[in-house]
Amino acid sequence: MKWTGEYRVNANDVDRNNVVSASNLLRYMQDAANSQMEADGPSYMELMERGLSFVLSRIRVSSYRPLYSHDRIEVQSWACESRGVQFNRCYRILRDGVIVAEGVSVWALCSIADRKIHRVNEYEMHYGQDEMLELDLPARFRIPEDVPLTLTGERTTEYADIDMNGHMNNTRYPDILCSFLGTEMTGQRVISMGISFLSEAPLGETLKFYTGQSDGMQYVRTVRENGLTNVEAEILLDPIEVPETSGERSE
Repeated sequence: MKWTGEYRVNANDVDRNNVVSASNLLRYMQDAANSQMEADGPSYMELMERGLSFVLSRIRVSSYRPLYSHDRIEVQSWACESRGVQFNRCYRILRDGVIVAEGVSVWALCSIADRKIHRVNEYEMHYGQDEMLELDLPARFRIPEDVPLTLTGERTTEYADIDMNGHMNNTRYPDILCSFLGTEMTGQRVISMGISFLSEAPLGETLKFYTGQSDGMQYVRTVRENGLTNVEAEILLDPIEVPETSGERSE
């Protein structure tokens, strides 16, 4: 069973192209997920009180149409059948009844103290379930070995990036990754993004960003100071059509 909530796009959620950025798209999805957790139990905070936390392993978001400032949208999130140590969750965003974005994610339930990963059936979770989405591109991926990656910059994890766990919040990554692509984002938007989270980026740590592209797909790998890979991502961009008449919205 899907949790559904109504949202209104904030004027501050759009980028220089006047469309909602990839990070803010993910924030709507994550907020819907947290709302379902609160409604069905246990909530995110109740899990933390038990010394547990969901940690994102990988996510794929597909955006079919752009969203604009003050759009009224419906956001859905639901749990999916999960086995072993993988907890699956899906997302959907609709405007005027039309699907504009979808997402699939895989999480791990970890002990906050020792980072031990627990099986999903060890704890009672009453989140409403529905079928797993199948997106055009799968949630699981690897950067092809034959794609040359070039160091394009560094960035230190700041206060504005972190969440209650003290490391970069997963909703911060999409826009930050786009900042290091080495391609002009003006006139383009993200229509698909897959991110694999391999290790956390704590406050004060500097990440190195390595980027490359092949067959129109953009690839990013971030590396921590200790040499461990932080995330790997593949990003597909698409030109934003210019409206024929000023003020018209292009789909």
